[in-house]
Amino acid sequence: MNKTKAGIIFVVIVAALALTPIAIYGTEVDVAQVSFNLSVDSPLSTASLSDLESLQIPSFTANLSNVEIGVSSMNPYEYILTRNTARTQVSGETNEGEAIVEITITFNLTTPSNTNVVFVLTPGSDQGTGDRNIVTLLGPEDGITTEGEFHLKITITVKITPPGFNEPVVDIALNPVDLTFTIPTGS
Repeated sequence: MNKTKAGIIFVVIVAALALTPIAIYGTEVDVAQVSFNLSVDSPLSTASLSDLESLQIPSFTANLSNVEIGVSSMNPYEYILTRNTARTQVSGETNEGEAIVEITITFNLTTPSNTNVVFVLTPGSDQGTGDRNIVTLLGPEDGITTEGEFHLKITITVKITPPGFNEPVVDIALNPVDLTFTIPTGS
């Protein structure tokens, strides 16, 4: 094969790869960005937890606040990059020595055609108590493939293993959050 044919084949392959996101998603991808704050706290400080003479199960609280959904459109390249590198972001302050905290978030999305899509995230597991801001991106792989009204039920469970324990001793199920959002026509 001569260099010209090899060059043409290379250009065709690169062009096909570059156009693949547009072929899959079109020129715009509708997404919903879900964000909320999750606080897991103990009334006891780290020092008092470690100074206990006998292993007593300390009390913990978990609170969910500021739950929001933002609907927008992205170009397919931005969507693929975000989906593969930063779909779920967790930020905030945690106290890693106080306890091991495992978070499980279950999303149950009902589409306009009344199809249920369920998926589970475990962001920041094995971190300590404290405040977290959790942001996740929902797109076509999660059921957002058409315009209309979507219903999202978010269920969060938190398991806590205090110092001195080998397994979780606290299992908190927060009240589910039900949200509705709309993907507009023609977006």
